[in-house]
Amino acid sequence: MKIEKKLIACSILALAIGVSSVLPLTFLMSATAKVNAIPENLSSEPWFSIDVPYSYWMTRDGKIEGMDVDSDIDETTLVSSQYLMALNITLNVDTTNYPADARIEYYQINVTSDKGPVENGCWFVGTNLNGGSFSFQDFIEDFHFSRDEWFDTDAFNTANDGISSGVVRRDWATGFSLLWRVGSSGAGTIGHSGTSDLVSALREAETLTISISRVGWITFTANSTLVTLANNEVVEQVQLEKFGEGFLYNSVVPEEELATIDLTSPPISFNN
Repeated sequence: MKIEKKLIACSILALAIGVSSVLPLTFLMSATAKVNAIPENLSSEPWFSIDVPYSYWMTRDGKIEGMDVDSDIDETTLVSSQYLMALNITLNVDTTNYPADARIEYYQINVTSDKGPVENGCWFVGTNLNGGSFSFQDFIEDFHFSRDEWFDTDAFNTANDGISSGVVRRDWATGFSLLWRVGSSGAGTIGHSGTSDLVSALREAETLTISISRVGWITFTANSTLVTLANNEVVEQVQLEKFGEGFLYNSVVPEEELATIDLTSPPISFNN
C-alpha cells in the first residue's frame, strides 16, 4: 500500500489592507501582459533582497510526533521528513522615486546536496506603492502564471507545494524587513512516495546547499504591465552542515542554545 501525508505550514491565503498577505502560486493568465512607455528606471533594478538566516532539515523513521496518519497503516513502513527555512525579506529602494502602482518579484529556491538535487520551489514578494489603488485581488483574478515556460520555468504552479508560496504587503516601508517562516513535514511509505525520495536524498547527503535565484519581476503602472527577466541571478546561497538528526544553517540562535531547543521550531520572532 502506498501512502503519503503532508502537513504544509505557511500556506495560508489572506488579503487585508495594511497587513502582510500570503498568496498561492496558482494563477490563470486571463489577460496578455501589456507594455506601454514606462520610464527605464522603473524596471531596471530589483527592489527586494532575500537572505536565509536559519534553516533545518531532518528525517525520521516512522512518523513525526503529532503527525496524523491512517490508523490501518503499519508505521514501521513509514519514513518522515521535516524542514524549516527562515526568509529575511527587505525592501531596499525608496519607492517614492518610482511612478508605479505595484511590484511583484519572483524567485527560484533550489535545495541541493553533494549528491544532487533535493528539493525545489519558488517564492514571490511584492508591494503596492504609497497607498495606491492597485488591487492585489484583481491581480490574483487577472494574472495567473500557472503555465509552462513563464519566466523560462514551469516552477510557478501549485505542483510545487511547501516551499512554493509568497508574501505581499501594502505600503511596505523602505528598509523594513519581514522574517518569514517557510516549512513543511510529510510521511510516506518507504520506496513508494515523494517523501521517501526526499528522505533518501537527505540521508545520502553530507552537506546541503540552499540557493535562491531572482527570476524576474513585474511592474504595474496605470494600465500597463512590464515584465523584466533577471536571468536567474543567484542572490543568496547558504550551506547546511550535519547537526542532530539533520542539517542546520544558523546565524541567529546562540550556539549554546542549539542543544536544548526544538530545531524545527527555534526561538525566532517570525512575522507569520
